[in-house]
Amino acid sequence: MIKNNIKLRKIKKSDLPYFLKWWKDKDLIKVTSGRYKKDNGILRGYFMNMLKSNKDHHFIIIFNRKLIGNVSLTDRGKGIFEIHIVIGEKQYQGKGIGTIAIKKVLNIAFNKLKYSKAYLEVRPDNERAIRAYKNCGLKEKGIKKYPKNKFMPVVLKMTLNKKDFS
Repeated sequence: MIKNNIKLRKIKKSDLPYFLKWWKDKDLIKVTSGRYKKDNGILRGYFMNMLKSNKDHHFIIIFNRKLIGNVSLTDRGKGIFEIHIVIGEKQYQGKGIGTIAIKKVLNIAFNKLKYSKAYLEVRPDNERAIRAYKNCGLKEKGIKKYPKNKFMPVVLKMTLNKKDFS
């Protein structure tokens, strides 16, 4: 069963090569942030900031002992966190692994870290991600426009309250 073979663990320094690979994948960047950077120094800096963060939580997704992606909880204050997920290894995309990883991180956020609400923004054309989020109980809350953001000018907002998480 897939669920039993998916683990989350906190990121560590030795994970940097995976992040560099995923962050340099143009196809992957197109469906996530849209901000493509190829400079290792800049990307290494992003990663080191993730390691140093005291209020955000970053996890590696492990499937059958292979590192395949990451999922993060970004603290937004007042009991709210934002979810970010990337299945970086293409052969594992579209197999339901992301949905299980999201459910696992929601459980951590709501039951261990005591957050009260999940929030995320996703590209409206990223149907696979939207389906995964809906399968985890997140609800569409409307479109938000960022006219000055050339990378993501329009996003779909989605939320989930702790009381609605099962």
